[in-house]
Amino acid sequence: MTIKVAVSGIPRGYQYPRDDLNWLQEKHIEQIKAISPEIELVEVPPDNVPDNPDYEVVLGEGGNRTHYHGELDWEDYQKFFTPELKWMQLCSTGFSDNITPEVLDGSVTLTNAPGIHTMPIAESVITAMLDHAKRLKQRRIDQRDRNWTQLKCDELYHRIVLIIGLGNIGQRTARLCKAFDMRVIGTKRRVEPVDNVDLVFPISELKSHLGEADYVVVAAPLTPETQYMLGEFEFKAMKPSAYYINIGRGAVASEPALIKALKEDWIGGAYLDALEVEPLPVDHSFWGMENVLLIPHDSHSSPFIGDRIVDIFCMNLERYVEGKSLRNICDPRKGY
Repeated sequence: MTIKVAVSGIPRGYQYPRDDLNWLQEKHIEQIKAISPEIELVEVPPDNVPDNPDYEVVLGEGGNRTHYHGELDWEDYQKFFTPELKWMQLCSTGFSDNITPEVLDGSVTLTNAPGIHTMPIAESVITAMLDHAKRLKQRRIDQRDRNWTQLKCDELYHRIVLIIGLGNIGQRTARLCKAFDMRVIGTKRRVEPVDNVDLVFPISELKSHLGEADYVVVAAPLTPETQYMLGEFEFKAMKPSAYYINIGRGAVASEPALIKALKEDWIGGAYLDALEVEPLPVDHSFWGMENVLLIPHDSHSSPFIGDRIVDIFCMNLERYVEGKSLRNICDPRKGY
């Protein structure tokens, strides 16, 4: 019995795309086909998805409100959802934009890829902290201007970081923070001990801990519970020196409140990798703010993205072939 498998859409941040808008390397193709002789593997360019395709399994990237070159747009993503489709594997962790009627009624299983960006994003968080503490932006300005000026810098040693969302990325970030002897506190849906975290508490107690933090890191998914959870009250509760780092989702914070907090110096600055509207409009306030470091949603950039996606896909594809339940199944009602 043949299992028709399609791969379509270049993973965001993938560094080795082909000119034909496909991305699998020979080692990836061999890895997928080695799962079973029943697998018939096809690469489908995201701009050339046929009408009424008959694929049983799809490894896809795209179908989001924000469309990037090389990804499936919403219309082409939907084309794969035919009666033949049984399983859609995403190349991302977030899936709020990828819900279709077939996913909601259970006729198609949707799985995501948690952990693929854990390493590079956690490293980017530490980079943001060090960039801020060591004032590297000013160092570059001084070098450009040939200005030999000593600066007053800070340490991460014994500083407090509050991580909103202690999932894969949050836990890896906590581990790296501990290498700098930081105190780590954070939120988790299920309050339980977490390695390298000194204090775990529920979202409901966030407001009472914001004032402790030197760094506030958003690593939470966008769910009804987290959407706009940070507003004027929360930003005012932070230290005036607090540095806000968002590598999760932009809509976790009220953008007008964040802009006001940055303009009126309620907080010390921000590293923003996730924005509510992407690409960021050219006339947006964030572009001109001296206390903001803007990242075009690529803190996850890494040469290992493709390998990690294929590893996760093959782990589940093997289970699919053997008739076992899949891992990383998305629950559209919960948002994770």
